[in-house]
Amino acid sequence: EQQIQDGSALARTAKMMNTHSTHPNETARENNETRAVFRRRMQEEDRKKRIFNAKTRTLGVDVEGLEQQIQDKLTTQEIEHERDEAFADRMTTAEYRVMLLDREAARARNEVLKNQEDYRRLYQRKDQRREWDLSDPDSLRKDRPAREGDNDPRLGPSCLQKFGGEDLNHGPRVRKQQQQLSNWVKQQMAETERTYTMKKEMDVIEAERAAEIAERRAQMEEAEIASRQRMNIAVQDYNRALAEARRESTRIQQQDEMADSLEEVHNNLRSDFLNENPNTTKSSIAPHRVLKYHWKGLSPEQLEEIRETQRRQVAEKALMHQQQREEDGQWDLVQEAVRRNMIAGEREVARRRSELNRHMLAEQKRQADEQKEQRHHLDKVVYTNAPTAAYFAQFGTSTR
Repeated sequence: EQQIQDGSALARTAKMMNTHSTHPNETARENNETRAVFRRRMQEEDRKKRIFNAKTRTLGVDVEGLEQQIQDKLTTQEIEHERDEAFADRMTTAEYRVMLLDREAARARNEVLKNQEDYRRLYQRKDQRREWDLSDPDSLRKDRPAREGDNDPRLGPSCLQKFGGEDLNHGPRVRKQQQQLSNWVKQQMAETERTYTMKKEMDVIEAERAAEIAERRAQMEEAEIASRQRMNIAVQDYNRALAEARRESTRIQQQDEMADSLEEVHNNLRSDFLNENPNTTKSSIAPHRVLKYHWKGLSPEQLEEIRETQRRQVAEKALMHQQQREEDGQWDLVQEAVRRNMIAGEREVARRRSELNRHMLAEQKRQADEQKEQRHHLDKVVYTNAPTAAYFAQFGTSTR
């Protein structure tokens, strides 16, 4: 909303500038002032955008840190990608093996189900059941008529066609029923035997399929183990060859170091520098000059001369210290006199400062009373109005 109001104000300012520019009585001074005001307002708006926007106010980034983070992230992604590929390869191999096993199991299961369906289609049809006559849809067509003669065994006493004591076919009927029952029993025993035989055959087939699957799985595992063993043997051979080459390189390096050490010992034994040959310290430019890099120390005469010089310097320094002590004593007397004069001056300054402080305290007390009365007047008389929302709304609208 504030940006919309600022845009409207800028538009009104531009319109006023255009209007004044076309006014016939406008002077060059007014035109320049209007343009200056418009330019300052535009600069103020740009400054607000730069200061109040946290994204554009942030200056500079850690380029090296960002590049390092990008490199670390790429390295991590590459490692994760290689690990995912290895896991995917192993998962693919495992899934392929499981798929082969599932395929074999499904084939064996389908074959068993097919044999069951064939057996049921051949030996367990509906028309071969014992209770087929109860659910036969053609039972009415196959049924006999209500009466087939005077000797019809289905006729009861209420039919008034056959009475008790007239059953002439009782013996043949009973034998026929016994024969039929015997046939049913034999048929059931045969069916039970066939079912038992089929079940045994199916169990044998399933056992053979399971053994075949186990054998194939064992063959695959043995092949994998053999492959791993060959790989391990190859790695061991490579490591042994690498270790042998490393030992040979170490032996040659030790021989070279031993030869270099012996040569260094011989050179040190023949070295004029280590043997401190005094002839090597003389310079070819002048006899009194020596070579710094071959000099091994002073001669006894030179050392005695140096000690004599040191003794003479010690005596001179003792005499100098005595003179310095005498001068210090004189300066101490002068400094004591100066100190006494400074103490007297400081006492006078302290007295004057104390007098000035008393005057300043009285003046500060008077000013404090006046300031207290003025503050009471401002709080009770002048500043009696409470700040409104417009007072707080003006903050944050300008960059100045």
